[in-house]
Amino acid sequence: MTKLRSLAQKDYLKYGLHLAILIGVIWAAVKYLNGQEVLSALQAFNYRLAPFILLLSTGYMLLKAWRFVLLMAPFSDGVPWLVTYKAYIAGQAATLLPGGIAARAGLMKQVNVPVAQSSVPVLFSSGLDQVVFLISSLIAALWFEDARVPVLIVLGVVTAVVIILLLPPTRRPLARAADWLAGKVGAQETWRHFLDALPDVLTWQILLPSLALTVVAYAAKLVALDLSLRGVGLELGYPTLFLGFVLPTMLGRIAPIPGGVGVTEAGMVGFLAATSQANPNQLTAAVAVFRIGTVFFEALLGAIVYFFAWNGEQEVAVESAS
Repeated sequence: MTKLRSLAQKDYLKYGLHLAILIGVIWAAVKYLNGQEVLSALQAFNYRLAPFILLLSTGYMLLKAWRFVLLMAPFSDGVPWLVTYKAYIAGQAATLLPGGIAARAGLMKQVNVPVAQSSVPVLFSSGLDQVVFLISSLIAALWFEDARVPVLIVLGVVTAVVIILLLPPTRRPLARAADWLAGKVGAQETWRHFLDALPDVLTWQILLPSLALTVVAYAAKLVALDLSLRGVGLELGYPTLFLGFVLPTMLGRIAPIPGGVGVTEAGMVGFLAATSQANPNQLTAAVAVFRIGTVFFEALLGAIVYFFAWNGEQEVAVESAS
């Protein structure tokens, strides 16, 4: 009976991952390849720059997958690094859905890494992104007056959350509430293992190189935005691009909308228009191309890796034999 239950759970996980990744790709296609604005942008774009944008987007994915390998190192004994690398890329499409980052923990569970452990690197991956965006926002606020109000609002919210988590009088009730909730859903043991796994990642040997990889990865995206603008005939300075990329992307990531669709694009066009003399129609076209060449392409790349290069429960055996 136990064996049958285990097989059923594996099937549920496998088909759940299939569904999440397929829906993620479809969602990205509907949102980024649909509409007259997108068609106009694609018609106006200089396609000689397209391969470079896609290469930068691929580089971004590879760097972040490398970061995931570093974060997973304390928990991946017996798992070849290439398996962890592929798991990160394979789960990309699912991250466009609410809670979709959990797909990567599901992929690692297929290679016998407990969810309680793999969820720590998954959360740290997202957390490092936010750290880079917050630091970048502070830098942007020093140079751009237009950025100060939204930056202060976001920093105020983050500061309040940090204070709540740091102060024992507020942290303890939250911890008790988390324990109670975990017990109610039958996940108290998993929650305890998760807390036990946190110190394994909280080391400078892991966090510093992971942070450096995050910075380089987002620098590649910034260059991709520059090429997207050049593809429609616009040339803006990198300080302006920095502002137009960092704040809208951060706001899009914390917005309660899958993939930050709409929030990110509108923010990019708005910030770039406010800090330059660029034509808003050209900016709209460039941002549309940028999101296709990054968000949609990354989701598509991840789906290709998942459906054609990921071997599920057999992944470790296949990679060890090769």
